[in-house]
Parts: sequence; C-alpha cells; structure tokens
Amino acid sequence: MKITGAIFDLDGTLLNSMDYWASAPEEYLSSLGITPTENTNKRFLEDGMKNWYEFCQREYGLSQTYEQAKKKIYEIMEQKYFTVIDVKDGARQMLDTLYKNGVKMCLATATDRFCVEHVLNRLDIAKYFSRIFTCGEVGSGKREPLIYNLALEHLGTDKETTYIFEDAFYAMKTAYNAGFNVVGVYDKNVFATEDEIKRLCHIYLDKDSHYNLPL
Repeated sequence: MKITGAIFDLDGTLLNSMDYWASAPEEYLSSLGITPTENTNKRFLEDGMKNWYEFCQREYGLSQTYEQAKKKIYEIMEQKYFTVIDVKDGARQMLDTLYKNGVKMCLATATDRFCVEHVLNRLDIAKYFSRIFTCGEVGSGKREPLIYNLALEHLGTDKETTYIFEDAFYAMKTAYNAGFNVVGVYDKNVFATEDEIKRLCHIYLDKDSHYNLPL
C-alpha cells in the first residue's frame, strides 16, 4: 500500500461517537414526551438530520422547527464531545504511524467545527491534521464528492496514492464512485453488510483489525 495522503472521516471512523449520535434523537424526542420507534434512530443515522426531522414531523407531529431540533440535538452531543467521546481502539496508533511516515492528513466530517476542534484538542489528536473540512462549511454533504475533492486539492497529493477513510456506507459509495481509494472502517452502527462494504473498499478494517494498515 503506497499512501501519500489520507482524508479521514471523524465520527465512527476515528471516534467511538456513533452510539451517542444513535441515542441523541431518542433523548431529544423523549424530552418532548414522544416515544420514538427503533426505526427513528436508524433513519437519523442513514438519512441525515433533515430527512429524519421531516419524518418526525409526519410520524409524531413534531412542532419544533428544524433549527430548534438541530440546536437541541447538538446541545446533547456537545456534552458528549466535551466529556466522554474517545478515540477508537487502535486509531491513535494508526494516525501516529502515518504521521511519522510523512503521510499528509486532513479531516472531512459532517460534524460542526466547534465540536470537532474541541474533541480533537481534548484527545490530543489535532496535530495530525493540516485542515478540517466540514460539510456545513463546504455546502455539500457526503452524498456528493465535493468535500473529498476539496480535501484532495488541499493535500496536494496524487489521487492514486490518497485514501479516504470512512465508516458510513453511503459516504464510501460516494468516494468510490468519484474514483478515490477507499478504506472502510467497521462500526456497528453502519446499516450495510460486510460484503456490500468490501465491494467498495480497497482495504477494509474490520472490528478485529485494530487499524493495522498494510503499509
């Protein structure tokens, strides 16, 4: 594996944060006296916050605006980023190995910059990344390749030796279809089979791999 550049997703790829994201919408709805179905959390993780919100309007008669709902969920998650979210086992060692081998690295994440910068500094891993790209700031989610293209341009590395690290199936699919090398990372909150994921990945880091890359 020849690698000169790495574009990392954050949640579920480097951080053990997806369990908290999975429970945040239920916590929010429960605070309003709404008992959500299990499928509601799945919609949140698979379809994104906007589609989840529209589903809740239809299903539960949610009266709060989208911005109000988003604000409350981010307030829940901010406390998690500030206190309990940690690096997934083996991820720190992988980042350190890539860094020492001169691999250029940046982040491409759907999470807001405020939370990202805080958790990176708290966990002492900010030093590995030359820049943070967020979907909100680039104006496009990961169902489009814009954020990856901007990250590649920033790194200045050859596309053939640049790898995108993702846990979300839809994001892997976007990167794969855009001609990127994809490293799939196992997370239990991903709603796709291992075979489906492996078809999109040049490398798949399963739950037992401990981020050991074939460098």
